[in-house]
Amino acid sequence: MTRTMLFYGHVASNWGDLAINAGALELMRRAEVDIEGSTAVLLAPSDQFRRQAGFTLKGTKQLIVPSDGRARGGRDEVELLIDYVAHPHQFAEDVGMADVDLVVLNAGEHLFESATGENLIDLVWRILPALAAQSLKKPVVLLPSTVGPFRTSFGTALEEFLHQGVDAAAYRDLESRRLESPDLGQELPVLLDPGFFVPGLRAQEDENRDEDVLGIVLRPEDMGIRPGPRRSAFVQNKLRESQFRSSQAFQLFTSVAEAHLADGGRVKVIVQTRADREISTAVADHLIEIAGSDRVELIDPAGFRSFVDELGRLGALVTSRFHSVILASSQAVPTVGVYSETHGHKMPGLFELLKFPDCAVRLDDRSISAVRDEVDAALSTVRGSIDEIHNRIRANRTLVRRWFAEAIASQETTIFDTSALRIEALALLYRAGLERAQKESLSQVLQAVHDLRDADSRSDGNAPGAELR
Repeated sequence: MTRTMLFYGHVASNWGDLAINAGALELMRRAEVDIEGSTAVLLAPSDQFRRQAGFTLKGTKQLIVPSDGRARGGRDEVELLIDYVAHPHQFAEDVGMADVDLVVLNAGEHLFESATGENLIDLVWRILPALAAQSLKKPVVLLPSTVGPFRTSFGTALEEFLHQGVDAAAYRDLESRRLESPDLGQELPVLLDPGFFVPGLRAQEDENRDEDVLGIVLRPEDMGIRPGPRRSAFVQNKLRESQFRSSQAFQLFTSVAEAHLADGGRVKVIVQTRADREISTAVADHLIEIAGSDRVELIDPAGFRSFVDELGRLGALVTSRFHSVILASSQAVPTVGVYSETHGHKMPGLFELLKFPDCAVRLDDRSISAVRDEVDAALSTVRGSIDEIHNRIRANRTLVRRWFAEAIASQETTIFDTSALRIEALALLYRAGLERAQKESLSQVLQAVHDLRDADSRSDGNAPGAELR
């Protein structure tokens, strides 16, 4: 049986990220991968979320990198990455890659270049396993992912590597394919995200469904992996000033929910990730003031399975979270997606893949009433077409299983010259290292000045007559 090394097992408060873990493992099981002989590598995980992540990676061995436990974000991390990119076989040796048959790059949306360049370090970590596998002539599979845009010569080299240096790769949305550069050789297929393979996803019996309940799973606009942590923190703090009422997401989702309540229905506001908890609570509190706590409920699931089950019991769902669409639609729950440009292109790309592009509704700086009208129209469409959508999902699962099985069965390993990609990566890493060194040096100087002032203050306070000043 095939032994794999999965890079990286997602560790987060986001149930959507954990859906990728659970689905990827199920996909590997169905391909008769030796799960107990396989390893899930975790990238400097937070201990706070390790237990839940471990549940979705159950059965695999788990390994943490950097193996020396050094913290992420400083000059030391950049120096480590420079060494690994220059000598990828060292990374392979440090993680024990020689003992596995196949390297699997986990799905997600980490393979892009942000406009600010904030995600450079994370991006290099994401491609490092493939570079290491190349050095050992190990096959590499990239599970269906959101990819791009790429903005620099490093991005161009990376895109070429994904097309020609990886043994099998796929997109999980049609927009990613549109962003790819021309003349890269064979087009990558567009296949379902691993979240569609979470065990137990099926249509609930009618008696287990609450047909009058509209689910709301929302996120604030202009926050997330693509705007970056600094922008996300700024937006979150700004929205707090108005208790999130200035947020377009707050205004749209409360408007949709209020209309449903006016028609006699009930509403559940469900939290997918910690970053959404504050705005979700604000929305629920607002709706409870209008309709009462017997008709409006805030659901903050304690575990991944309870999150999945909550979605499966809904009568319908309106959400700006990608994996809520996946987990609800896979349980035959009519679902409408709402997105902002800053959230990236995965939401419209997913609905186009499912052949219902109008059911992904753009928010951004548009009139709330106009967006509401489009959401209402989309809800009507998906309610009448959910059987077709559900059947399409089941058929597409078969395509993904076949693609993955063929990738594992292939005996050929792609030969690709990675030197251009590594040179570009090293140039950017050296620049990042210099910037971090300057910041750390400045921080040390400022701390020294602060310490001197404290010492002077203590000296003055102990001087004769100081109490009279």
